[in-house]
Amino acid sequence: MRTRLAILPGAATALAALALTGCITAGSDPQDPYEDFNRQMFAFNEGLDKAVIEPVAHGYRAVTNEPVREGVGNFSSNLGEPLTFVNHVLQGKIPDAGATFGRFVINTTVGIAGIFDPASSMGIQRTKEDFGQTLGTWGVDSGPFLVLPFVGPTNPRDLTGIGGDVVLNPLNYPQFENDDAIRAGTFALWGIDAREGSIEAIDELRNQVDPYTTLRRLYGRTRASDIGIPYKEPNDAPELSEDELDF
Repeated sequence: MRTRLAILPGAATALAALALTGCITAGSDPQDPYEDFNRQMFAFNEGLDKAVIEPVAHGYRAVTNEPVREGVGNFSSNLGEPLTFVNHVLQGKIPDAGATFGRFVINTTVGIAGIFDPASSMGIQRTKEDFGQTLGTWGVDSGPFLVLPFVGPTNPRDLTGIGGDVVLNPLNYPQFENDDAIRAGTFALWGIDAREGSIEAIDELRNQVDPYTTLRRLYGRTRASDIGIPYKEPNDAPELSEDELDF
């Protein structure tokens, strides 16, 4: 099971600006130059999650059943298909772009706004692409690992990718500009559903000897896999074991 991470684009943009202006100072460890800052932000996010987000996720699980949660997840994923389509095109993956477009049309119509997923039953599997992956495909280096408040694990390339996704997402085009309340509600529902789906994974992460280090390695390896490039820890650190990945 792979942890799903909710990201707040506005917070990401602001914190990226802080990093660029030097408010996040580099340490002496080349493997993780911002480790002191990152661990503080990791602790902050953990406290926020335990106090607010995790209880909401457990409450959501308690008042819904699996079919309802699956429908919400399908609906949220369907809203991301146009962005995946754009990034497929930018990466030159034209057959994948065609499949994603087909998925979106089928699930939006036959699947009733994406609540159901008949496209998967037809053999058209879901893929997910973002502009951070596109930048990685173009050869842009990830830069140092960062943990930011509200955002979680990221890096400079993926922060830039978040801004790119905001610009590229067709749902942010002018014809939708007066639908801020709907967009905010949809995003909140997606975040709650994503956190509910990650309950067991995050509990397992917290049981690791050093959750921060495991998170850093898991994020790096997952993003490398998403982009399709090899992953290796800096300074020839041992590879992340399959046991560490299996949550």
